[in-house]
Amino acid sequence: MWRETTKHERNRLIFKDELDGFLPSRILDFHVHIWNEGVLPKGKMFQSGGPEITSYTFKELDKDLSECFPGRETSALCFGLPTIDGDHHRNNEYIANGCDNETFFGLRLLDPWRDDAESVRRDLEGGRLLGVKPYPVYPRKTNEATVEIPEMLPDWAMEVVNEVGGLVMLHIPRPGRLADPVNQRQLIELCTNYPRARIVLAHIGRAYFYKNVIGNLDALIELPNLYYDLAMVNHWEVMEYTFARVEPHKVLFGSDIPIALAPGKSVEINNSYTYVTPKPWSLSISDDHGKIPFTSFLYEELRAIKKAIERLGLGEEYVEGLFYRNGMNLLREVIDGMKSMTAAGAVAK
Repeated sequence: MWRETTKHERNRLIFKDELDGFLPSRILDFHVHIWNEGVLPKGKMFQSGGPEITSYTFKELDKDLSECFPGRETSALCFGLPTIDGDHHRNNEYIANGCDNETFFGLRLLDPWRDDAESVRRDLEGGRLLGVKPYPVYPRKTNEATVEIPEMLPDWAMEVVNEVGGLVMLHIPRPGRLADPVNQRQLIELCTNYPRARIVLAHIGRAYFYKNVIGNLDALIELPNLYYDLAMVNHWEVMEYTFARVEPHKVLFGSDIPIALAPGKSVEINNSYTYVTPKPWSLSISDDHGKIPFTSFLYEELRAIKKAIERLGLGEEYVEGLFYRNGMNLLREVIDGMKSMTAAGAVAK
């Protein structure tokens, strides 16, 4: 069993001793990947933090959330697996059909090579999906390091998202991540040019190590429609810097499940980072001697969140907001706005 949930005794002890008294009664995970069988080409596997899987379903998510957060009411914002060779239509349909906008909420994958304004508008105006999930691989550039945000989010797509007041889950491109001046400029332009769109900066702008976040968050924090999720960030220093500067309602808990369920930890080394895992992974160094008793990336993230909150002296209201209220308020705003637009369109017709 590759999932590091409380089905393992060591994780039950971690939850009981470190997390049970800290976590609120409701948890909204704002960053979850879901895809059904048949999305990946036959014979292809996805390395989920080392373990190889062919799908990750709503049924699995529901079970895993209950086992990671025992005694909690759980919900999630879900989107597909952003691969070039995947069946995006099949994945988007699965997300749309599996989300009830009560427990599970959905975004559609956005691939500028396959999608157009009509298909995006159809999905968003129908209220089945609440926004889009672009990804740096979709522009299909020979050198992915040169991808720019407008290539992931072309004007025709952002005009639709802005019109309906939808969400964008943005995994920023380029090796410099949050520190890249092109990313900095284009994030400001994106939020300014499309003020009704809600932009979620995934992984705090992929700032998985302290130096990448220092000074680089500050130019962005005044943007009213820019939010920050914490998915796969394992470093309390990055969390502390973010929590001390960003308005509380803009900070959203997210995990990056199913990767976050795997055993491992993100570690900072000489102003950079890597993952350490028990099983080899293309993004990690591995403990081939079996010296480390791992827990999940998820529980390492929760430990980092807890330490940062305690160091800053933030209270239960902040914790409840981060893990549930902030994300749910944002989703309700989007849903209510889309309903109003649909109703207005019906009247106009």
